[in-house]
Amino acid sequence: MKNRIVQLLTVFAIVLFILILVNKSFISLNTLVGILWPITLIGISFVIFIENRSPQSTLAWFLVLALLPAIGVLFYLLFGRSRWRRKRHLHRAEEQRKLFREILTDKRFDLTSPLPSSLSERSTYLKEVIQKFGGGPVANETATTLLTNGEETFTEIIQAIESAQHHIHIQYYIYRSDEIGTKIREALIKKAQSGVIVRFLYDGLGSNSLRNRFLQPMRDAGIEVIEFDPILSPWLLETVNYRNHRKIVIVDGTIGFTGGLNVGDEYLGRSKKFPIWRDSHLKIEGKALYKLQAIFLEDWLYASSGLNNYSWDSFINRDYFPERGIHQAEGAVQIVASGPSSDDISIRNTLLAVMGSAKKSIWIATPYFIPDQETLTLLRLSATAGIDVRILYPGKSDSVISDQASQSYFTPLLKAGASIYHYKDGFMHAKIVLVDDEIATIGTANMDIRSFELNYELISVLYESNTVLDIKRDFEQDFKESMEIRWDSFQKRSIRKRILESLMRLISPIL
Repeated sequence: MKNRIVQLLTVFAIVLFILILVNKSFISLNTLVGILWPITLIGISFVIFIENRSPQSTLAWFLVLALLPAIGVLFYLLFGRSRWRRKRHLHRAEEQRKLFREILTDKRFDLTSPLPSSLSERSTYLKEVIQKFGGGPVANETATTLLTNGEETFTEIIQAIESAQHHIHIQYYIYRSDEIGTKIREALIKKAQSGVIVRFLYDGLGSNSLRNRFLQPMRDAGIEVIEFDPILSPWLLETVNYRNHRKIVIVDGTIGFTGGLNVGDEYLGRSKKFPIWRDSHLKIEGKALYKLQAIFLEDWLYASSGLNNYSWDSFINRDYFPERGIHQAEGAVQIVASGPSSDDISIRNTLLAVMGSAKKSIWIATPYFIPDQETLTLLRLSATAGIDVRILYPGKSDSVISDQASQSYFTPLLKAGASIYHYKDGFMHAKIVLVDDEIATIGTANMDIRSFELNYELISVLYESNTVLDIKRDFEQDFKESMEIRWDSFQKRSIRKRILESLMRLISPIL
């Protein structure tokens, strides 16, 4: 149906153009615009309608097209045709996704060692459910370490880079060419010059400030540098709305890092706007790295398509998937990835499963809180049932639109008995969910619709490990450094603010 509509509109435009060329007096430019413009608006509205999006998303697009038609059409061309574009991503990634699954099911890289008998019945059930949602195998023999804030995180990453013997894989959404970015670059260059294979992948939008003068010394040292979906590309309209929001560092297939921190001085609290940047990262050692490695390689092969003659065969060996496991490690780890090439909303579904299993508490840290209806309903019902639902949110946001939209969701949660905390001392950027002090998720995905449906993201699900207790410790400290929002004071906010929140909420499904 979509193709027919596009074809009809195209044919109509071509016919009018030819008529203008044949007889310039046939139709004026103003008349042409007057004919084509309403047809364009009606055509886009009809396509949005027949796509059967969520009611919130459909109404949001209708509102923008009605009130701001010119901006609405531009936004739709850039960001709106997500379901159609996803087919292209599915097609481009199909070969990688097939081999990606083969890697993790290959007997040479077996993750199915017996899980600890101490895992609860709930954890055992959840890991099976999440695997059906698209999550990776559950990895035993894996150790994890919670890294709090930038200083601790970057120190660990640089130490791991300096220890590399075979390869370093590094991937970021935002990578700055500032002091910390340069420091990590120099460490990578030094290892590349010593013969270590270094691959550097950065997102074309998030890291669009990177210039050739920063990247060229890396290339000169032998580092393979690739941009994920460049902004200046023939495929701009096909890729601009799909960004790779993942943060991955893997050294020798034995040490890995992922979480909320990008690379930049602001993540060390060196910006005037946010002198304190509160964030969390995860260090992983052991068999769970098989999945993290495969995620990086999938992204690498996708981004390098047509640039280099890579194949999965060159990566399926013990150099990238070593046998080493951490046999003394407790608990288990399961990594879940999702994006435009996913068959389902895997991360959202995983979070729903984890939070839906709660018996006592659900604690959430997120810099952006724009949940879909399913997530909002689950949290509201959980709070109503007496479960301790807490949301840790920035006291000062880096996005006015997102902040106002987020606060519009506070009312139903506060009325249901949930607690919301504003982190007072700086920007809260961690992306964590903690349930019953037993299960936690930490990763790159925000609690918003963009992370759930459009971005390439990943999270790690931690089952009954000491790291879960460390996460609880950080939460308790953060709550002490936050201000709890009370319903009696929140409902007294001005009518002007309520109107602004409501407007931002209407368009939040397309943010």
